[in-house]
Amino acid sequence: MSWDDLPWGPWPATTRLPREPLDEETARRLRIPPTVRTVTGAEQIPVFDPAMQHHHRGIRPSEPRFDDEAGGARWYAARRRALDHVLAGVAASRWAENLMLRGSMLLRAWYGRAARDPGDLDFVLRPSTWGVNEKRTDALLTGVARQAERVSREDAGRGKPVLIDADGAVWSDIWTYDRVPGRRIVLPWTAEGVPDGTVQIDFVFNETLPSEPEVTVVPRADGTGSVRLLAATPELSLAWKVLWLHSDAYPEGKDLYDACLLAEHTSLSGELLLKVLELADDSYRNGPVTEPGFRESFAANFRECLEYVEWDEFRKDRPNIAESPQPYADRLVEALRPTFDGLRQSAR
Repeated sequence: MSWDDLPWGPWPATTRLPREPLDEETARRLRIPPTVRTVTGAEQIPVFDPAMQHHHRGIRPSEPRFDDEAGGARWYAARRRALDHVLAGVAASRWAENLMLRGSMLLRAWYGRAARDPGDLDFVLRPSTWGVNEKRTDALLTGVARQAERVSREDAGRGKPVLIDADGAVWSDIWTYDRVPGRRIVLPWTAEGVPDGTVQIDFVFNETLPSEPEVTVVPRADGTGSVRLLAATPELSLAWKVLWLHSDAYPEGKDLYDACLLAEHTSLSGELLLKVLELADDSYRNGPVTEPGFRESFAANFRECLEYVEWDEFRKDRPNIAESPQPYADRLVEALRPTFDGLRQSAR
């Protein structure tokens, strides 16, 4: 199949992306995100990406599947090393105080292999007044890419190098979780003995933080060290997951999976959840959040929203996970029971 033969979505799990590279002209003509990059020799499925829904074919490639299991393991190890290069580059950059890490990399740092393998990085820009279209934004994105490349070259003498190419970076606008603007940058990397890959980094702007980030230690995957970065706390991470699952137009399976893990390991106060809801959306800010029935209605509505999670899209990346999201939804609601009880006390 060629890229011209790629059908309109939704795409069943039996659909395969073309093996041929997607060039810039074809991406523009077919309204495919310019950040789509496939892995040579691997099988990948088109996954609907809500952050790219402004494209006619708002896809990203699924996690690659390799016929050679050992070769696939080497590829994933190389990608993780590339991710570690980016983190080290951010930590050493002049923007370290402006970038707050959140997402799957943090869960891996907190919970180890119980968390899903991180395939990308997510940062929130500080302060919230920093606009996506400001001149300093381009300087930041370019600078982060350069720093990641520098770290990769300095690290090249340790084992087999994984080299990042800042000049090959591709950018695209994103709309993250329906609310705030962002910019996605995809950095190509190369490593000996495995197909070339990319690192995806999402930067989100105008996100008002209800609590301050904390300095967090993120270990390197190979156990040789760690980096210290500003990051969202587990409690704030869980509050955001609850928000997204409750109100996104396309709630994602990965958020249900992550929220379940977070909720079973950390406590979320009703007060912080209320702050997150009010800061994120006018419908919460102007709604009857102070009424006694708010807690009951929110809990019931939240459980109903979990029925609409895009679980099939999540399983394209992780086909061995449970076919139904029901067990995760049940566990999450049970773990959040103290939070929902606390909403009444936190309402002003």
